[in-house]
Amino acid sequence: MAYAVVRIYSGSGSMTAEQLSALAIEELAPKLAQGPGLVRYSTYAFSDGRFGSFSVYESKSDASHAAQIAANWVKSSNAMQGFELDDAMEGEFIYAIQGSKPIELSKGQQVPDVDGPVHSLARIYKTSASSDELITALEQEAGDVIRNLPGLSRYGVVKMIEGRIGMFMGFDTLENARQSTEQAKNLRNKTGSRLAALLPSDPQVLEGRLVGVYRAK
Repeated sequence: MAYAVVRIYSGSGSMTAEQLSALAIEELAPKLAQGPGLVRYSTYAFSDGRFGSFSVYESKSDASHAAQIAANWVKSSNAMQGFELDDAMEGEFIYAIQGSKPIELSKGQQVPDVDGPVHSLARIYKTSASSDELITALEQEAGDVIRNLPGLSRYGVVKMIEGRIGMFMGFDTLENARQSTEQAKNLRNKTGSRLAALLPSDPQVLEGRLVGVYRAK
């Protein structure tokens, strides 16, 4: 099963979030691709001024190997001075849907151009639910809604190793991204909702823009 690694940074170094994201695509991603199992490495500039990366690997062991490569790059790169790691998340993909606006990517470094910027959205929930419980509830209560979200490019759900669940999405407009969050609230507010029982607290919501992608496979 595919394995995801998310890193989010904050600070006030000499480079902007977008400049750092672009640098990681140019310098770090090719190094990661030389190791085993990298599928895709993406960078983001978030609306709150932070920046981050989202990596997909073929397995957890591949992700662990890549972590050392990334750590070595950070130590050798002056670009990261003044920034610190705000949050780190990782885990297995348990659910994925391709939307009506898929991003077609060829191998190598790219800055996506899909009739404008790709707006990223993540909703992070705390949960003690199992993967099987979440998969069943998502498909039964939200599957059709997700497949018909306007402007959706990709929807993936990652069960984090430390007890959180992340729902990661890309949309063609910020308005469509925010409407999806409202629809998620409506689904959880329905009487008898299994999703509400499994995800009892409101999520942390991250909004941003996809800066670049390195596709290894």
